[in-house]
Amino acid sequence: MKILARGSQLGLVLLLAILLIGFTVALAITALWPQALLAGIVIACCTAIFVMIGMVRVVGRRWVLWLAVPAVALAGLAAVMLAEDLGVSRTGELTEVVIVDHTVDVHTSHNTSSREEREAYTHEYILEHPDGTPIEKPMIYRGEDGYDDFDTGDTITAFIDPEGNSPTEPAENVNIGADIAILIVGLVAVIGVFGMCSLLLLLRDTRRA
Repeated sequence: MKILARGSQLGLVLLLAILLIGFTVALAITALWPQALLAGIVIACCTAIFVMIGMVRVVGRRWVLWLAVPAVALAGLAAVMLAEDLGVSRTGELTEVVIVDHTVDVHTSHNTSSREEREAYTHEYILEHPDGTPIEKPMIYRGEDGYDDFDTGDTITAFIDPEGNSPTEPAENVNIGADIAILIVGLVAVIGVFGMCSLLLLLRDTRRA
């Protein structure tokens, strides 16, 4: 694409627009359909990769990735986190529940190129209402330690989707305000990186003139 030719200011503007549109689409899909979280993540990742490749092509310097990758990654992660929390809070109902069981599944995978083993931990928390009525969808945590503050017998508040489409999440994990703050920081960083690249191109053109 000629518009993404080296030294093109318009190319930078186009890449920034693509990034914002891609992240917005990923956010909208995940917020409207929480069960499509993976699709939102894929869209955000593909958009970020395309933009990174485009930036190297336009600026002509690989070192810009050292600045662009953290900024874009922060903005993308914040967008996905915000979308997930929006989806959970939109479809779920705040419900007081009791943890009646906690199980841990450990999946071990072997690396074919080495002797190392990788372990993936999945914690499943079985819930029920205070009156003993079971809740169909358990609370899932993927990670070695699980929820530090939760144990069997504890009463907590969680977002429960009556239709079972959204994941069951503890209320304290849904923090839309914090997600928005992180997203703003990420977007400011992204705009700063693009501004720096634009200035770099202007200085390069001035020297050539």
